[in-house]
Amino acid sequence: MFKPRIERLQTLLGKSPANIGHRGARGLAPENTLVSFLVGSESTHYFELDTMLCGSGELVVIHDFTVDRTTDGEGKVAEIPYRQLAELDAGGFFSEDFEGEQIPTLSQVVQTLPENTVFDIELKSEGKKEEREALAKAVVKLIRKFKLQNRIWVSSFDWELVDLVRKEEPEVLRGLLIEKGDSLNERYLEFEPDLILPHFSACTKEFVSECNQEDLLVIPYTPNTEEEWKSLIEVGVSGLITDFPDRLAQVLST
Repeated sequence: MFKPRIERLQTLLGKSPANIGHRGARGLAPENTLVSFLVGSESTHYFELDTMLCGSGELVVIHDFTVDRTTDGEGKVAEIPYRQLAELDAGGFFSEDFEGEQIPTLSQVVQTLPENTVFDIELKSEGKKEEREALAKAVVKLIRKFKLQNRIWVSSFDWELVDLVRKEEPEVLRGLLIEKGDSLNERYLEFEPDLILPHFSACTKEFVSECNQEDLLVIPYTPNTEEEWKSLIEVGVSGLITDFPDRLAQVLST
């Protein structure tokens, strides 16, 4: 039996605010690579990452729908089989020190990091119905395989994707990514979320309070300065998604 979702989420986040590394530790190492998560794990055990299906059906960890920006290859992730994706250099764009880093599968990331690691799994799809349904089913299969129900929440700007996961696995914790956070939109509640994840620049005290009254926790993305972190902590957010979890850890420890 699962506890109420809000209780599970509060337990998961522990002492607020949670320090959540963005794409691993994007400011310190090439985003969404194993080394990025390992570097970040020196400061936190909370990570945001992006996942989508590649051409051979595996869940891979990458932000863009193409490999062009973060690797030495070209093309759409959804059209490239994993054996070819794994041959690409996913670290050299960040620094020559990281040349040879691979695009990992979501399974590899989960198995590489300690069992106390908590993941914000952002779902990415270009929107075709069959592809979105396949993504939702694959994510739920992985959640069940590794018994991650109490270690993750799923999130997306594509709220229908989050809802597809909910229908497959009703007890999964879920978050809606939004660009603005001026007021609580009634439409959010239709998707029965546990979290609202707004851009930090639009995250106000009133918005956080309004969400909390509906048992929704607020975790903004992606503040990266001490001034931004302190301002957001003041308005009562439950976590901070940042490129620099090492620096945030220092701020939270003072």
